[in-house]
Amino acid sequence: MNRTAQSIMLLVSVLAALLGAWLTPRDELLAQDVAISESPAASAYRSPFAVVTSPDGKTIYATDQTGGRLSILDVASMTACGEIELHGRPQGLALSNDGSTLYVAEHGASSVAVIDTNKQTITSRIAVGLWPTAVALGEQSRRLYVANQDRDSISVIDLRQHPAKTITEIAVVREPSSLALTPDERHIVVTNLMALGRGTDPTLSAVVSIIDTGTLAAARSVKLPPGSTMVPGVAVSPDGKWAYVVHGLGRFNLPITQLERGWVNTNALSIIDIAGGSRLATLLLDDLMQGAADPHSLVVSQDGKHLWITHTGVHEVSSIDIGLVHELLEGNVPDDLASLKDGSQANIWNQVKHNREKIADLENDLTGLYIAGVIHRFRAGGTGPRGLALSSDGQALFVANYFSGSVTVLDASTGSLQGSISLGAAPDPDSVRRGATIFHDATHAFQRWHSCASCHANEGRIDGLRWDFLGDGIGNPKDTLSLLHFDQTEPMNRRATMQSSRACTKNGLESTNMIVPTEKDVDDLYAYLISLRPVPSPHLTPDGKLTESAERGKSLFEGKASCVRCHPAPYFTDKQMHNVGVLSPNEPDGRYDTPSLLESYRTAPYLHDGRALTLKEIFTANNEAKRHGDASSLTEQEVDDLVAYLLSL
Repeated sequence: MNRTAQSIMLLVSVLAALLGAWLTPRDELLAQDVAISESPAASAYRSPFAVVTSPDGKTIYATDQTGGRLSILDVASMTACGEIELHGRPQGLALSNDGSTLYVAEHGASSVAVIDTNKQTITSRIAVGLWPTAVALGEQSRRLYVANQDRDSISVIDLRQHPAKTITEIAVVREPSSLALTPDERHIVVTNLMALGRGTDPTLSAVVSIIDTGTLAAARSVKLPPGSTMVPGVAVSPDGKWAYVVHGLGRFNLPITQLERGWVNTNALSIIDIAGGSRLATLLLDDLMQGAADPHSLVVSQDGKHLWITHTGVHEVSSIDIGLVHELLEGNVPDDLASLKDGSQANIWNQVKHNREKIADLENDLTGLYIAGVIHRFRAGGTGPRGLALSSDGQALFVANYFSGSVTVLDASTGSLQGSISLGAAPDPDSVRRGATIFHDATHAFQRWHSCASCHANEGRIDGLRWDFLGDGIGNPKDTLSLLHFDQTEPMNRRATMQSSRACTKNGLESTNMIVPTEKDVDDLYAYLISLRPVPSPHLTPDGKLTESAERGKSLFEGKASCVRCHPAPYFTDKQMHNVGVLSPNEPDGRYDTPSLLESYRTAPYLHDGRALTLKEIFTANNEAKRHGDASSLTEQEVDDLVAYLLSL
């Protein structure tokens, strides 16, 4: 054996050891074909996700997801001056008002790290859900609020106790992605990443949860416009009256016949009345001829007059005169603006001035913000901007550029680049890293309306909606499929219209993004897609085992229910077409490709058109033909056990 072969074998053995801590016994076979992972243990790439600044403005703290650490950056010298190793894939963070204590969500590690910033050490860890995404600190109440993506809940932690203790968990709707506390600490505004509902519902959309901190309960749920999903960011106005939420706004009720001028995806800012628990308005961040894809984070000035938003898909930051927007929404339209026409009609703001019901039309108006001159976009100074922070004096913006491995400093007024701080040395991007960049990059789509990630959240999973693609005709929408084990679950798509996963990759860029990709881009994107792997289910026991109910369900899956006939391990699909009696008008043969069941716990709704909201509904409300294996013979308790097993996959 030569040295190259020995090195490869050594690398494989190291990767296997590292993956062992993450994988359940069932996954051991799957791990044999793992290529290059973006887990902290296997990657030296630097990927800043969230940022906060110290009260004196001298220091920036940034979570580094792929590096698995907290980076400490010095603003004066524009250099990294320290780092702290963390668990999991660190995500959101919150800094105490005096700057002495930092709380970091350790996504995938079931913990929030508590850091003494003066000593630059971790003083303790607080147990929370498996996938904490965001944290918010109540200084007056001495409470910490943590968004648990895996448990669809908010942990409320009493910091006055030693050690700090979770006093309750508050249920929200689906995969809480960000949260913001009002200045009086009476309400928490929580964004739910995606919609939860049946795909057949034409009004399906994500909602924003408003929690009353006095009763410690979700007091109101504010629905975003139909097609709203991918809701990653929220900020609250300094007076605590308004919540600003950024999200995608998909036109999923229409066939995808053309991408131009927002026919498929637009990108939006919704304004929520916190006390009233209602949505004031939704405004499009795009312009008439190109999208502002994948808005991610936002921050408000201390006087509440300006708002900034990062757009990870187009590598830009939007600056919005939000004070003037509120004036316009009240009908206070200056004469020069009122005189402008939208074609032969009065512009949208003149319509709002005379009829407040016209505010609803803003969610479909690509010219509203631009005709009013209240929005400007400028370059982020890096690739894939996510986290955003404003300096204490309001003069500078700090932008976490995920794929550049840097935090840039921008002039808050002009958007001009003042400097860039690298998180540290990193290797040149390999094909998987380049493919990940393409996957999240809307400049690889016609007019920049969306990226692959716009519909495949959480690194290639789903968006909770269904779409009417053209490959199998018009009038037969299908729910978004997860891309896990992309190359091992051929043929592709519900109707098996593509036999090759690589050809499907190329077709996605050509027909969905409507560009002519280079073969290198296709190869890189494909390398990323085939690197995606399932993560252990949060429905497993803490030591990664099946619960008693799931164990019984596994026996049913492999025996009495006969599920294994069409869903054999390790990918839980036989890769064949079947008619399970779930028919659509335009597809009377009812034949669909068997989907993989991996990560079923996070892929609702179910069946080809998303008509089943829960896994249980597949075997009850949608099994009249009795073709889901032999599940029709199960008792109610057995169905529950079977579902428990499916949730563990």
